[in-house]
Amino acid sequence: MKIIKSVEKAVDILSCFTIESPSLSVSEISAMTGFTQSSVSRILATLEKKRCMERDLGRGKYRLGVKFHQWKSIMSQEVGIADLARPAMEKLRDFCGEEVSLYVPNEGRRICVEAVKSRHGIARVTQVGKILPLHCGASGKVLLAFMPEKERREIIYRKPLEKFTPKTITDPDELEADLEQIRRQGYAVSFEEREAGNYSVVAPILGNSGKILASLSICGPLFRLSDEQLEKNKAAALDAAREISLALGRSERVEGAQQWS
Repeated sequence: MKIIKSVEKAVDILSCFTIESPSLSVSEISAMTGFTQSSVSRILATLEKKRCMERDLGRGKYRLGVKFHQWKSIMSQEVGIADLARPAMEKLRDFCGEEVSLYVPNEGRRICVEAVKSRHGIARVTQVGKILPLHCGASGKVLLAFMPEKERREIIYRKPLEKFTPKTITDPDELEADLEQIRRQGYAVSFEEREAGNYSVVAPILGNSGKILASLSICGPLFRLSDEQLEKNKAAALDAAREISLALGRSERVEGAQQWS
């Protein structure tokens, strides 16, 4: 299949816009993509003409245009994984009191597609749409652990792994051993791997073929976590993940599910 390079470049440029960087200049986009500024300017001008981009004349920066609001409205009418998962996520949040979030793989990273806020005033807060690494934090490591081996090894070994805290695993071989343990036990727990003071308990959401679709996370501050609550959260996350997997069409019979409601 022939790839249209200009379309590919346009998608790469659009992908530069994130929650953290909602508006960007031509020079910033050029630095992020490696494209020349003249090439970036031409593509942005075309996207602006088609209302996919808007330009702030005062600041000389671009942001996503009205077309994306239209497309978002269309997408919101379709039932997706976040819609199907939310009832189980709300039930899980009510049980544990902490934030419950849902992540899917996204071009070698992970993206939060749904989050249910904690019941507590002091809490971990994750923005829907936030893009995070796969190699640190239980939510990312669950997605990595259940990926096909070739895809997983390419992510782990293609470039140095960034260190976020002293507890981030940056040695690829050590990470592989950790992922093997996650596959054996069927869930992941992390303590302060990406952010100091926080923990995560995460279970995989699997499709009919056993393919990893998403990771379901309970995340909160360590000062509220006891050994007893940790064990309860593990069981609850696994049950909620099974419930969501079944809602997504996973047909295999689930045995031994623990009741936590």
